Amino acid sequence: MALALLAGYLAGLLIAILAFAAENSRIAFGSYALYGNGALVVPAILAPFALYPGWVWLLAREGDRRLDAALYVVGLHIGVGMWAVLEVVFSTQSGSVSLLSAAPGFLLSGALFVLPAALLAAATLWLVRSRHVAITPLTAAFGFLIAALTGLLFGVGLGILSGGAVALGLDKPERRMAIGIALLVDRDKRRLDALTRLRAGRFPFGTARCGRWLRGCGRRCR
Repeated sequence: MALALLAGYLAGLLIAILAFAAENSRIAFGSYALYGNGALVVPAILAPFALYPGWVWLLAREGDRRLDAALYVVGLHIGVGMWAVLEVVFSTQSGSVSLLSAAPGFLLSGALFVLPAALLAAATLWLVRSRHVAITPLTAAFGFLIAALTGLLFGVGLGILSGGAVALGLDKPERRMAIGIALLVDRDKRRLDALTRLRAGRFPFGTARCGRWLRGCGRRCR
């Protein structure tokens, strides 16, 4: 169980480091900017995707591994939340900012990018594995449609795709790598555009600015 928690944390920490690097870069691809609030796209895409390798690895092992899968999500939540800590530690105003000010961002990062996607992924995985829903071209198209619509909410919809991919990976062990690659390279242009346009300012982790940031993101994601 500790290994599952550690694996999730390391995966989340890697995502946090990539998001922090993108936020403080000047990377842009045409109309897509990854710096500033555009860096939100990094955890929005990678956090749900990280469920796939972790859950396939854990659930493919012998015995009931549902608790391990849940602990992996907890570790992923903590790891992604480290983005807020990196902001404070490497802040140019670090003398006037304490680690306590990172607490809201630490909690919100996982709550936004990890937990909703994990719940959708778990629901999708249960529906498929329990044979309540079969993966057919029709159900796959419907899943992609729902994922595209809900993907505007910090990539939440990717949880549906990750859950379906985990179910496929467990059923077809020989195709797990191909399934993972297909999941990673899939992008919905509207979701990506909506997320990367959140670049007007930096990702605010301060207590005083959290409420304003959430309200602003809600308006800009509409």
